[in-house]
Amino acid sequence: MDGRAAGMGGMNIDKVADSNLHKWRQRIQMVVALRDLDDLLDEDGKPTDAEDRQLAVWKRRDTKASAIIGLTLGSDQLEHVSGCKMTAEMWSTLQGVLQCKSLINKIKARREFYTIEMSVGKGMLGYINRVRNLGENLKAMGGEVTEMDVAKSVLTGLTSKYENLLVALDAKGEKELSLDFVKSRLLQE
Repeated sequence: MDGRAAGMGGMNIDKVADSNLHKWRQRIQMVVALRDLDDLLDEDGKPTDAEDRQLAVWKRRDTKASAIIGLTLGSDQLEHVSGCKMTAEMWSTLQGVLQCKSLINKIKARREFYTIEMSVGKGMLGYINRVRNLGENLKAMGGEVTEMDVAKSVLTGLTSKYENLLVALDAKGEKELSLDFVKSRLLQE
């Protein structure tokens, strides 16, 4: 398998990793919602005093939602949720493990966000999206990340090929520097 999840009805979702947590969470929420199972991510979604048939339907839906999530997990992450009984428990456990707000994880996320470099031969849009995703991951851990921070991180990681553009942007001034402006200028280059 190439790091993509199978069995998503034609949808390819990358397996969850530290670097794509924000995008993975969004995609899982979309797939689960598409299948009308999104209420199962919330622990309050379990029927309390349901009849046997209603409970059986709920259990079947919960199993489907758990399978959707499980198919996108790598072996390491699957270990964390192996004892979970419900989708909501699985979801909560994954959020706790993958989004651990320890000082070490915050420092690692901050370092990665501010030191990312553009790979030669990779697309500009993919690079910008990687920086934005790292910023979203840092925000999810409680870090302060503004749109200006994302724009600066994108510019900082550019290869020397973009030196003239950096000089031109410097002449415009920092006040006019927004992520959308930087993105459009880089995509024009």
